[in-house]
Amino acid sequence: MKRPRPESLGEIPGAPPAGTVLCRVSDLAAQGARALQFRDGELRYDIFIQRWRDEIHAYRDSCPHLKLPLDYRGGQYLDASGRYLRCAHHGALFRVEDGYCVEGPCKGRWLTPIRLRVDGDNILAG
Repeated sequence: MKRPRPESLGEIPGAPPAGTVLCRVSDLAAQGARALQFRDGELRYDIFIQRWRDEIHAYRDSCPHLKLPLDYRGGQYLDASGRYLRCAHHGALFRVEDGYCVEGPCKGRWLTPIRLRVDGDNILAG
């Protein structure tokens, strides 16, 4: 399966336009994450931002297996080893750096990346 193109929040109804500050790098622990939710009427769109190895990554919070959120333990996305993103529902493991599933029912599929920009301490919608 082909890796999905990064989505821009500007394409999502209810999401902030490009350049909007979503959070600050300093708000995230060294391996911390931040879940964000956008609404447009009844439609809901969930993403998460993960700080990992001094890099910032963002993905749609939706496992490609059954479209359920990955989130487990209140905003924690990394597995116990801190090496992979983990789906709380089926245990699928994804590489943090590109969202590729290496283990689980959706092996070989990808998380949908979200386009962001980092400007100093600010994480901005891309």
